[in-house]
Amino acid sequence: MKPDAKKKVEFFFICALVVLVISFFAFSIYLSKKEENGEFNFNSFKSGFISFEDCIADYEAFWDFIYNEYPFTEVCERKGADLKKIKEDGYKKIEYSAPIDSQNSYISFYAKLCEDITSRYFTGHLYPASISDYEYAMTVSDSYFKLYDVDLMNSFYRVKPSYSVNSLIGDRGVVKADTKIIEEGKIAYVRIDSFRKRGYAKEYIQYKKDMKKFFLDTEKYKHIIIDVSNNGGGDVKCYDSDILSYNNIGRNIQQRIYFLCSKNKYTELNPSFKNNQIDIKEVPNIKNANTKKNTIALYEEDAASFQELAPGYAPPKDRRYWLLISGKTASAADSLAGLCKASGFATLVGSNTGGLGHNGRHSPIYMMLPKSGLLIKFDPLYGLNSEGYCTDEFGTAPDIYNLPGKDALEACLEEIRKLGEKKNF
Repeated sequence: MKPDAKKKVEFFFICALVVLVISFFAFSIYLSKKEENGEFNFNSFKSGFISFEDCIADYEAFWDFIYNEYPFTEVCERKGADLKKIKEDGYKKIEYSAPIDSQNSYISFYAKLCEDITSRYFTGHLYPASISDYEYAMTVSDSYFKLYDVDLMNSFYRVKPSYSVNSLIGDRGVVKADTKIIEEGKIAYVRIDSFRKRGYAKEYIQYKKDMKKFFLDTEKYKHIIIDVSNNGGGDVKCYDSDILSYNNIGRNIQQRIYFLCSKNKYTELNPSFKNNQIDIKEVPNIKNANTKKNTIALYEEDAASFQELAPGYAPPKDRRYWLLISGKTASAADSLAGLCKASGFATLVGSNTGGLGHNGRHSPIYMMLPKSGLLIKFDPLYGLNSEGYCTDEFGTAPDIYNLPGKDALEACLEEIRKLGEKKNF
């Protein structure tokens, strides 16, 4: 090729390239203007397990649920959540980031959203259902399943999505008992940082053995200290069957719990809503409930079971039980605290619990996002503590607060000393 011809070809390609670049930027600006005017959306080109439009539909359904059916909206706002801003920020994240790309990113998006709404306390158990939650739900009879598209739900969880949370409540590890003798023949201590047993059959069997041995070995001790100050909950059987039932000897461990709620498709399926409604004026200390959203009152009876630990097992009739609690004591551990306080079974020492334990025996349940099948866990009832305050806002109050500069165990031991018990052993 002659030099002049070669230069012409090069010039042609350069001009064509310049035209293409200018056209690309011009078209991008044009589409951006269209997007600003709501006439186009770049996300329509994105691929993923769910379309952008369906992602937005899910998000709007979630917020409709938060404002109309989730009973703790007012509590979240009082704890500092700016729900309007959180909602607006969520729209931006959906539009410009990757929550629509996979089930993992989608469930993580909603986990962070629930963190923000509840200020990391997961008030009313508000968070996405994990794969273990889903698998458990599929093994039990759930009247709420009539509200779900089960095929869509199964499709979402088929890939076993996972996420992590940044929670302010206590440990959600595996159930385990750590025991020690504080004073031989007199004061025994057991620390339980989790009541989580589902999926951990071997560990739960060991826990049952350890708890049984602990109570047998300390049969004649006058003080039993049970530490759940870092226990984020799990299964109530871990305290009912393995703590209370062995010691429910002439103690009548029971309580009546009161709840408030609104009428909606979830509460209408709750057995207590159907059978245990009462006049709201019958609720003790109702003035402290502080909710305009929840105007229907219900109650449930809660009582410990009984089983013989061993033939002839007879701890001292004047034995004192002590329960150590804190703001990290939550869910099933908070249930234990409330039952111990209401019945007088144990003296609570520490600071107010993190709540989540008084929202009904049929809690938590799930709502399903209509386009993805993701399940959102929540409690449908607004539980009240013995003073009439929302338990998820104020927790269960101790009988004895921590002493300045001392932790709950130190405060408990100081109280035992003040009672003069050690002088009389």
